Amino acid sequence: MLDRMLGDLELAAVPALLPAGPPGIEIRLDGLVVGELELRVCHACQVVVLEHVRIDRRCRRRGLATLAVGMLRDSWPDYRWSAGPFEPTTEALGFWHSLGGLHAEPEECEHLR
Repeated sequence: MLDRMLGDLELAAVPALLPAGPPGIEIRLDGLVVGELELRVCHACQVVVLEHVRIDRRCRRRGLATLAVGMLRDSWPDYRWSAGPFEPTTEALGFWHSLGGLHAEPEECEHLR
């Protein structure tokens, strides 16, 4: 699926734990896992729903998650991107705002419902 690097930042695909579960993307910095992204992807309809973003507390506010999502969006530039529901904390709102152009409500196709 995906393995990408940009400097010391690496994104590595992780298979879903359950057959119907979302695939994961590990965010690695200098070889250490510092976060993960969970997403649902429909290649037929070119739709991606970003379900969950986790970054280790010690690595937050460095732009790593924003950079990781940007790398993914560059991988699938013609896809429609949206986000799953999230808790509207100040930190979360700042992060989602930093992504620019990502719909805050999931845009699902018939395959992802």
